[in-house]
Amino acid sequence: MRNLKGLQLPKFSQPSQKKSSQGWRNRYLTLFLIIGGITATISGTVVISYEIVQGLILDKLKQNALLTVRRESQEIDWWLSIHKTELKTIAHTSSIRSMDWSIVAPYLKLELERIQEFYGFALAEPDGSYYTTKIGTRSHANIKDRKYFQKAIAGETYISDPSVSRNINVTFVPMTTPIFANGLNTGKPIGVLIATISIERLTQLISLLKYGEGSYAFALNSAGVPIVHPDPNLMGNIDKPAPSFLEAKDPNLAKLARQMTNNKTDIELIKIDGQWVYVAYVSLKEVDWSIALVIPRSQLEKELKALNLLVTVLSILLGAAILAAIILVKVFETTRIRAETEALLNRLTKRIRASLNLDEILDTTVEELGNMLQLERVSFGWYNRHQKTLEISWEYCSKGLQKRLGLFYLDSPIDLATRLQHSKSVRLSPVNSHSRNSQESEHLKLKNLCYLAIPIFINTERQGYLLASAKRKFGGKDETQLLQAVADQLAIAITQSHLYTQTQEQVKLLDQTLTELKRTQSQLVQSEKMSSLGQLVAGIAHEINNPVNFIYGNITYANEYIKDFIKILNLYQQHYPEPALEIQQEIEVTDLNFIIEDLRRILDSMKQGAERIRLIVLSLRNFSRLDEGEKKEVDIHEGIDNTLLLLQNRLEDKITVVKSYSKLPKAECYPGQLNQVFMNLFSNAIDALTSSEIPEKIISVKTALLEKTEGRFVTIAIADNGPGISPEIQPKIFDPFFTTKPVGKGTGMGLAISYQIVTEVHGGKISIETPSSGGVEVLVEIPIEDRVNANNRP
Repeated sequence: MRNLKGLQLPKFSQPSQKKSSQGWRNRYLTLFLIIGGITATISGTVVISYEIVQGLILDKLKQNALLTVRRESQEIDWWLSIHKTELKTIAHTSSIRSMDWSIVAPYLKLELERIQEFYGFALAEPDGSYYTTKIGTRSHANIKDRKYFQKAIAGETYISDPSVSRNINVTFVPMTTPIFANGLNTGKPIGVLIATISIERLTQLISLLKYGEGSYAFALNSAGVPIVHPDPNLMGNIDKPAPSFLEAKDPNLAKLARQMTNNKTDIELIKIDGQWVYVAYVSLKEVDWSIALVIPRSQLEKELKALNLLVTVLSILLGAAILAAIILVKVFETTRIRAETEALLNRLTKRIRASLNLDEILDTTVEELGNMLQLERVSFGWYNRHQKTLEISWEYCSKGLQKRLGLFYLDSPIDLATRLQHSKSVRLSPVNSHSRNSQESEHLKLKNLCYLAIPIFINTERQGYLLASAKRKFGGKDETQLLQAVADQLAIAITQSHLYTQTQEQVKLLDQTLTELKRTQSQLVQSEKMSSLGQLVAGIAHEINNPVNFIYGNITYANEYIKDFIKILNLYQQHYPEPALEIQQEIEVTDLNFIIEDLRRILDSMKQGAERIRLIVLSLRNFSRLDEGEKKEVDIHEGIDNTLLLLQNRLEDKITVVKSYSKLPKAECYPGQLNQVFMNLFSNAIDALTSSEIPEKIISVKTALLEKTEGRFVTIAIADNGPGISPEIQPKIFDPFFTTKPVGKGTGMGLAISYQIVTEVHGGKISIETPSSGGVEVLVEIPIEDRVNANNRP
């Protein structure tokens, strides 16, 4: 702000230059007290804020560490569960159920080659004697006293604590499952199948759990004994007991072991061996073990260093601010004479700076200056140096004068800026007046030395001018300084207004970008889920398909064999019509004729069931096809039918599906993604019909071939006769995260992802209509081929 000491304001009384020294000292003391109070308040606020922020950051870091342990423990649980399932599957095979080691041994060797995680297999008989793949023959040892054998022979699949082999003196983790004679998990087990996992493999898995330098993981069994630990001397097993952490001399370690053996999940800061560490621990579900991750305190809290540095810098800045405030108070004493004069300017400046709206800023400026200085006119205009024009956009006029707004030019070869700079007489004519004989009232006159024109320099192509005119001589030193100070503040305000406008545009752009990022993130998560689901479904379909093909293929032979058997039986009845009395009685008891008739129906039913399973497996495999970056020619009807087949359990008998298919060529598309669209649309229709009370619930599917100038399209119309969608929410229906379902029932991403798949991925269209009959109809258009191929089509 410009120095306005001694500035004389016209028509205003000059403030008194004499102040009571006592009054000033009182104000001086009050000011210091205020500064002290503010300093104390800020310091307290900083300390409290630091404690709160530190706690929040630390809680976040602890939760991240605990999440890491949970995630890794879930991976280990998943790993153990898979191997339990594999072991049970092997135990159910006919080779294992034979309990013949000559048959079992080759089969188990092949399984060892397939499942390399297993160290070896053993086949135990009910008396505890067993065969093992490591020695190839019956072992001289007996495992009847082993808990894992006892659990399995009682009918339970069990994972034991580590133990030492009685044959090869190797530490391993036994995994056992019962063997049943009928393969249906009923009756008394006829033996036990044992798979072993080396302790080194388990140690390797748990050792992968890390959280920066100095961290390590260990595992305890239900008795608190370490079964995996970086220090091998602390590890124990069934045959080699080790001290339990529950009885540790360190009370913190004993307390931690109690928490772990009680299957607790938490993260704690404790002192172990004289070192403060964070310990995050969780329990496993598949086995009675707990896993803990030990993280040095300095490692977890290293991200707090930036916060501590920030607090230090803020403390230094606060001290500097306090020192600066004291200096400013002393300087203020020397400038108090100018206080009243600057107050007038400050009032105007505050009015100018109170808004970021350019119209409001300039209206306030011209009004305040005109009223404060009692001027005839105060105007603000934009000067175009290339066209030599002045555009007056804001103006204050004293009572009785008419405003002169618009675009003006100087009807003279003399430069307008030069005349304004020296306050020379100026007669400006409106640009829209093309005649020199225009009315005099339309012109803007500035009299010689009766006005001031202050240029305002801003970073634009146009230059601003603040014009102030009076009926008297105007433009003295004091008035020039005042207007120049106002012009300086006005330049800042205009610049800020422009920046604010640009910032608002950037904010809108950022909001759009953020929304897009959120939508993209959710779509990526959904795509990853669908990819994982597709892999899982494809694997399940493959595993189901093999035994189903075996059953389906053998039913035909079984049917022929039974026909031959019945034929032979009929021949016996023809040639030996009077069988033995015992045979006749057995025929009457068993109702042989009924068995013959019912056997045919049973085989037909089995064949239909196997055919049904084959169709479901085929649908799963078709639905779960993973796109490999290229479009494929697929049958749209096949994708719709597969989707409906997968949703058959939701349709039941309450919802009727009416299909109206046209003859369609194969379309180039991503079948997996398109199936996802069908799944979302049918699921929404089923949800709408399920929640409605209408007696007859119908979903209709129509397809057609559509010819357009840009190519051929397949149209799919999926409609339901449910409650429909209100017109108010139809424009939002494809917005990300928008849903009308209750919390927890929908994510609001189904239709948004479907919209992207149809429009962006396939270049098609998707829309929602409300038929006159009620309900909702979703129209999907998918191009049959890309536009280049369509344009080249003869």
